[in-house]
Amino acid sequence: MPKPPGVEPGAAVQPRVYRRRVWRWAGALAAALVLFYALIGYVSTSPLIGENPRWRGMNRGPADFGLQGETVSLQSTDGIALKAWWLPAHGTPRGTVVIAHGVDHTRQVMLPRAAFLVHGGYNVLALDLRGHGESAAQYVSPGYLEARDVLGGIRYVRSRGVGGPIALLGVSYGAAASLLAAAQSSDVRAIVADGPYPNAKAVFENINRHFVHNPKTPLWMRVAFVVASAPGIPAACMLVYYLRTGVYLGTDWVSVVSASRYIHVPVLFISGSSDWIVPTAQVRQVQAALACDRKPLLIIPGAQHDTTFSTAPALYSQSVLDFLHSNLGN
Repeated sequence: MPKPPGVEPGAAVQPRVYRRRVWRWAGALAAALVLFYALIGYVSTSPLIGENPRWRGMNRGPADFGLQGETVSLQSTDGIALKAWWLPAHGTPRGTVVIAHGVDHTRQVMLPRAAFLVHGGYNVLALDLRGHGESAAQYVSPGYLEARDVLGGIRYVRSRGVGGPIALLGVSYGAAASLLAAAQSSDVRAIVADGPYPNAKAVFENINRHFVHNPKTPLWMRVAFVVASAPGIPAACMLVYYLRTGVYLGTDWVSVVSASRYIHVPVLFISGSSDWIVPTAQVRQVQAALACDRKPLLIIPGAQHDTTFSTAPALYSQSVLDFLHSNLGN
């Protein structure tokens, strides 16, 4: 059969070959992107999953701070085995304060705060949040699951037959957990939230931004944080965390702002003026969302994240005690 005039041999085949090549390259690019985001998500979520030795060690106890106390066992509301110290108040108790540490720490770092609370007339339950200290867990979260630990602490206080008002005091993700717990509990009468973030995604972005722009950051680390700042990384981390744990944290990785709208008890917010992990402006976002009108903000000059108490212990302790005395009805 004669070929149509003007058509060269193989001319009809060339577009099909070109389209195949385009699809191959598009498929390879898509696979590379999926692999990239999966790898970054896996690496970024790994510190939250599995055993983490640096969260376990403790070398101090209540006696080092002149406190009488006992180690107690309790459970979170989802059945995680927790350890804590029960530290009775000096004199007639004004109430009980459940205290929650920040990530990377254990209940021992809260002992200086526990000391001024005990001397101020409050029982203290110092928790090891899940995965930290002597408490069990296979994975942790940015406060979402830890709120169940705090709720378990509240339940434990009542199981001891202890009456009177209950307050919460948390630092960093312990503050987030305390606020999330208070939004679900009618037993909480007041909260001290030291360095609470509006959501964990903001913390992720703050840390990335700091190390990318800090001239002291080593080149290899800066490159790693630049990569971690790529569009879509937070969403990828959330998805990978869900696939690894079955826990969905939401697009913001836990919104403390949303929970705060359901809190109707007084909250004392504390922030360090030099905090770049959770800047004061972001603490104010949580403060603004709170349903209660009694929500003072204490700014510690020169303090960074999780150094508010050590920077100004007298100011910190007196401000917390004044707030508790005023709002617990004693």
